[in-house]
Amino acid sequence: MAMTAEQDLVRSAVMARDVIESYRRSHVMIAGWSSQLEEAAQSLTRISALPRIAGEAVPPAQLMRLAHTLTATVEAKLQVDQETLNQVSQELRAIVTSTRVPGIPRPEDEDWSF
Repeated sequence: MAMTAEQDLVRSAVMARDVIESYRRSHVMIAGWSSQLEEAAQSLTRISALPRIAGEAVPPAQLMRLAHTLTATVEAKLQVDQETLNQVSQELRAIVTSTRVPGIPRPEDEDWSF
């Protein structure tokens, strides 16, 4: 079964945030961190071209900016300023919390059946 754009968006944000948070909080570089951030950046770039995703969850320009920031973070080997790490982490969290994945109940939903 193919992954929906919403699933890809959330998966990419979670994957990138795991890398960013591990480094931001503990200065731990998890195995494969650069390829995970590069993959997330590529996904965000691809998804930014899909109006139904970009229009619902996050504006396309924000996804593109975030993709560029993730790429720059890889190029800097995570050695970016703390403010950048904080901002990226917040933006990735916002993607996860604001994106509605069809078929997956949200905490505010009354019906949690799948």
